Amino acid sequence: MRLVYYGTPSLAVPPLVRLVEDGKPPLLVVTRRDRPSGRGLALAPSPVRAAAEGRGIPVSTPARAGAPEEIERLRALHPDLLVLVAYGQILSPELLGVPRIGAINIHFSLLPRHRGASPIQAAILAGDLETGVTAMWMTEKLDEGPVFSSLSTPIAPDEDAGSLGARLAELGARCLSETLSRMEAGEIVRRDQGPAGATYAPKLKREDARLSLADDPVRFTRKVRAFAPEPGAYLELEGGRLQVLTASPGSIAALPDPKGSPGAVLALDRERGLEIGLTQGSVLLQSVRRSGRNAMPAFAYANGARLKPGARLPVKAFPA
Repeated sequence: MRLVYYGTPSLAVPPLVRLVEDGKPPLLVVTRRDRPSGRGLALAPSPVRAAAEGRGIPVSTPARAGAPEEIERLRALHPDLLVLVAYGQILSPELLGVPRIGAINIHFSLLPRHRGASPIQAAILAGDLETGVTAMWMTEKLDEGPVFSSLSTPIAPDEDAGSLGARLAELGARCLSETLSRMEAGEIVRRDQGPAGATYAPKLKREDARLSLADDPVRFTRKVRAFAPEPGAYLELEGGRLQVLTASPGSIAALPDPKGSPGAVLALDRERGLEIGLTQGSVLLQSVRRSGRNAMPAFAYANGARLKPGARLPVKAFPA
């Protein structure tokens, strides 16, 4: 089968590697252009480009996948199928019309739940007990095409987006491999999603990762997990941002004086961490990172900032 692969981040590397291991290397890999990275801001390739070039696969990095010259390049390859895994651009109808069979997207949710750009974070924020990957036929509508197949996996109570994403990437590799094998055997499945149970997970903005003392402990800790390890959920303090890398609900379900308690240091323990009050209950900060600094235990941060029980974390107030 003649394949062209579209992908960009590390999530899209295991499915690409699996194609090579299965003896189905793509004719071409399409990914985003190199971007500045690191403290020196040197141009760095996407993880998919690095993986493809390391395996001798030709790579294209167009600014726009649907540009006329890119469509002509694709037509010249006479592909049977396009495979898209977290590419980062929406493919045009003209582009989708080029391959003989069509285009398959490996999406990191159990569609129709969590359509959109951030399904992994959305599943954690929603408190879902399971998620998975779906092989979906691409259409003009965002993540609404017919489903070929899906594989599910439970979400562990303390799992963050980094560890869940790594597991889903491997599951996506398996899903893609099984899908292509079934296609080669002559099985072409197109099962409509239907509107029931559909939700949308929009592209996340930096401010979406801001933590609020008005959140209850469950919502607070879910947000920490959803944005870990990168970009990191954060508290906006008077002296700069404090990323919260790990946290758990505290021991206090209801505070005696909610109006005076948000941000109050309730307890400090070397093993359990820094317990602060929220509008509803409390939360334990276990590991944190100040802007420009390395990660550290919240206990060490509190000692360095001279925070003792009865003090207050200087969190900025924002409109609700």
